[in-house]
Amino acid sequence: MKNLFLYLLVFLCLSCQGTKIEQFLRSGSPYDKYLQDLKASSLKGNSMVRDWEGVGVRSLADSNRVELPYRELTQFDPAVPEAASFLFSASEGQEITVDLKLLSDTTATWFMDLFQVNGSDDLEDLKPEGKENTIRYPVRSEGSYLLRLQPELLKGGLVELSISYAATLSFPLLEKSHLNIASFFGDPREGGRRKHEGVDVFANRGTPVLAVSKGRVSRVGNNRLGGKTVRISSGRYSFYYAHLDSQLVAAGTKVKPGDTLGTVGNTGNARTTAPHLHFGIYARGWKSMDPIYFFQDAPELPKLPKADSVLFNNWARVKGELVNLRQGPSTRSLVLDKLGKREVFRIEGKTAGWLRIRLPDQRQGFLAENLAEDIESPLEERTLQDSDWLKVNWRSSEFQHPSFSGKAEVLGSFGQFDLVTAENGIQLWVKNQTALTDL
Repeated sequence: MKNLFLYLLVFLCLSCQGTKIEQFLRSGSPYDKYLQDLKASSLKGNSMVRDWEGVGVRSLADSNRVELPYRELTQFDPAVPEAASFLFSASEGQEITVDLKLLSDTTATWFMDLFQVNGSDDLEDLKPEGKENTIRYPVRSEGSYLLRLQPELLKGGLVELSISYAATLSFPLLEKSHLNIASFFGDPREGGRRKHEGVDVFANRGTPVLAVSKGRVSRVGNNRLGGKTVRISSGRYSFYYAHLDSQLVAAGTKVKPGDTLGTVGNTGNARTTAPHLHFGIYARGWKSMDPIYFFQDAPELPKLPKADSVLFNNWARVKGELVNLRQGPSTRSLVLDKLGKREVFRIEGKTAGWLRIRLPDQRQGFLAENLAEDIESPLEERTLQDSDWLKVNWRSSEFQHPSFSGKAEVLGSFGQFDLVTAENGIQLWVKNQTALTDL
């Protein structure tokens, strides 16, 4: 009761000072808190705030599919609310790492929100750790994850985004790594009657076997299959070391990464094989896990030159006859559509050999970089008539106006419209001859 009285007293004091109790109680991500502050500010009801919130929501349903590790150079226009999201797969044992380097406006606040995709419309908001545009999240279950990237209102600039993964455990043998694994998780055993519930790493007899994480020795034993074994309990997981030549710890001992638990041998059913360590990981319920994901760091990706950013947020066009718009930056990725020669798009991001693009109708995907060209050189000329149907941008209404009549340079096309530069230097859309013929 005493604590309850104190809480009530604090709330009354806050209320007297003009502080809303719901502000004191509220929780959520920095993104959510920022949006609440916008809606509570003098900008409440402003169309910019609505647009900022809208693009954030829409980006969650329109993600780019990428494979980790992934690195992209991208640029957000401060004058236009923008957001991008990236969908990727990750496995238990990996630590998702996201790093954002601010290359132009270093004063901008950026929001990097991470979600686990539990269904087509079910996004679980995760709480990664991090600071200064870097976040980390240890994966607890294999599946699909989504990252949303969005700058604060009226901010943006050129940034380099990296989404990767890191190992969560140290390796159990010195001067060895996951590259030295000789027998993998799931390999058949006893003629296929059972599967390997761990990994094997060959090493000289007597090589020290090390703890991969802090924990407590739960069992030191000897059995027919594993021979001399050591088990370590470490919260969510148990670690199993088998075929040891010697055991150098006792049950109940607390250990930290790098502590010696025993030495490599070939005891148990490994008597006829060369000395090696069998290492297994078990989750609660004695569910065996594939250790390789716990040990792998992602390969380092090459840096992307800033010069690649010159075309960002500008129009470009297809230079091939018929090219694939893909869901991800790989020839293995799903083909979303076929784009024809002259079709135009905006470049939103650049990764190794690929462009992340958005079509005038707002569909997006990836296009191989060598299949695109800028629109500096016009394709042809056409004469605009008073009767031509025009649009100032793709989503605007069509209109007719004599002030645009005269010669125009055709830069590309999309659907029934050509993108042109009129004699007065204004860029606009005009219904093309094919569309007029079809009328």
